[in-house]
Amino acid sequence: MNVTPAIGRIPRVSKNCQVTACPGIRSASPPPTPAFRPAEWETLYTGLPEATHLAPLVRSRYNRVDGPALQLGGAVVNEREPRPLLYAAAGYAFSRERFLYDTGFEAPLGDRRRIRVSGSAFRRTATEDGWIVGETENTFFALFARTDYRDHYEAEGIDGSVSWEPGRDFALGVGASSENVRSLHTETKFSIFGREDEFRPNPPIQDGKEGVLSIFTRIGPSILPPVGGTKGELTYERAGSPIDGDSEYGRLRAAANTRLRLGPGQVARARVIGGATVDGDLPPQKVWHVGGIGTLRGHEYKRFSGDQFLLANAEYYLLARKNVWTFAFLDWGAAWFGRDNLSRQQFALDGGVGIRLGEGPIAVTAARNLQRSDAPILVGVRLGGTF
Repeated sequence: MNVTPAIGRIPRVSKNCQVTACPGIRSASPPPTPAFRPAEWETLYTGLPEATHLAPLVRSRYNRVDGPALQLGGAVVNEREPRPLLYAAAGYAFSRERFLYDTGFEAPLGDRRRIRVSGSAFRRTATEDGWIVGETENTFFALFARTDYRDHYEAEGIDGSVSWEPGRDFALGVGASSENVRSLHTETKFSIFGREDEFRPNPPIQDGKEGVLSIFTRIGPSILPPVGGTKGELTYERAGSPIDGDSEYGRLRAAANTRLRLGPGQVARARVIGGATVDGDLPPQKVWHVGGIGTLRGHEYKRFSGDQFLLANAEYYLLARKNVWTFAFLDWGAAWFGRDNLSRQQFALDGGVGIRLGEGPIAVTAARNLQRSDAPILVGVRLGGTF
C-alpha cells in the first residue's frame, strides 16, 4: 500500500510563533519516519498493490514426444520480481494426446526480499538435458531440422524450495520434490527440414516414484555481466530417504563460469562443470552425457555417458566487425561409470572456430577431435548461449 500525502494541505501556524522558531512551510522539517512500513499486500477491499498485476501466461514448444504442445494460463506478476508471484496454466500435448498442468507460487519474505519460498504442483514433460540445450532452442531444432537434443519423460507431482539470498553474489537454498515418472516414446516425425526421415528414439527411463531432497549454493552473480565476472554453483541431491522413492542415490554437481573482457573487441569465457555420484545407483534418466552440442563439439551427440563426468570449455572472442564476432574454442572432458575409475579415463580434446552475431546467441561452429588426425569436421549451429 502506497501512502500518498494530501495535496494542497497547509499546516497551521501558532499565533505565538516567532520568525526564528517557525521558519515557514518551505523550510519546515519533514514529518518523522513511521515506525513501520505499510504491508505490500493490501486487503481485498483495496485490491492488489500498485506494482502487482495480472498477466496472461502462454507457453509453447515442439519436440518428438509431445509434438506441438501449448499451455495457457495466468500469472500474478510484480514489476520488481523476475518470476511470477503466483501462476496457473493448463495445456495439451497433441501428439501424445495428454493434458498437462503447472501451478505454483514464489513468495518473497521480508522488506528486503532475502528469503523466498516457492512451490508447485504439475504434470509436465521433464528432461535432465536443460543444462545442454534450452527449451526454445530445442523447439527450433525439432521443428525446422528434425533434431531433438533433449531426452524426455513425464513427471507428475509436487515440489517446493526455500532460498536465502542476502546479496547478488550469494545464494543458498534447499528443495524437495516427490513425483511419479514414466517413460515416453517418439510420437511424431513432422519437421519442415531435416536430413533424417524420423526423429531418433526417445530412451526409456526407470518408471515409478522419485523423491529427491536437494541443497544448492551459489557464489557470484546469477548471470555474469558483460563487463566480466565469475560465479560458482554447487548442488547436492539425495534420492530416497528422507523422501520415499524407488531410487536411492546421492550425487554432487558443481560448475564454475568466468568471463573476462580483455580489451576493446576481445572477450574470453571459460567453464568447468562436473558431477559425481557418491553412493547408490542412478536411474537411466539421471545418467550424465557429454558429446556434441554444448559439451564436446568435435564428437557426436551424447558420445560418452556415466554416473561421473568432468567437462571444461574455453572460448576466445575477437570483434571482426560491427556485430560480428569470430572465436576459437577448446573442449575437454569425459563421462564414465564408477567413482574410482577417474585415473583410467582418456579425456577427449576438441577444438574449433566459429562466428557469432553480436552479443546474442546465434553462432555457427566448426569443430573436430584433436586426438585423431583423420577426425571429421563437425559443423554446428547454436540458437542459444554455448554456456
